[in-house]
Amino acid sequence: MNVMPIRLFTIQDGEGFVADAFQCPVTGNLIYKSSGTPSVVAYTDLTDEQIMRLEQYGFRRLDEAPARMESGPDGIEELLPRQ
Repeated sequence: MNVMPIRLFTIQDGEGFVADAFQCPVTGNLIYKSSGTPSVVAYTDLTDEQIMRLEQYGFRRLDEAPARMESGPDGIEELLPRQ
């Protein structure tokens, strides 16, 4: 199964710095990727305020997903991006 992170937004400054922010569709983790190794912020480390601010970019709360992972292997499919 190919699970690609969902791109939320790109940060650019006037000096040529570019970073992309993604969300892992399975774990919910926030991933920042610039040059070099990506930085990961665990979903459980995000505050409600941070999640609310990220939702405007398409960030999804795991507790609001249509199917939970406990519901079996098919429940994971609901968290994956649509092709």
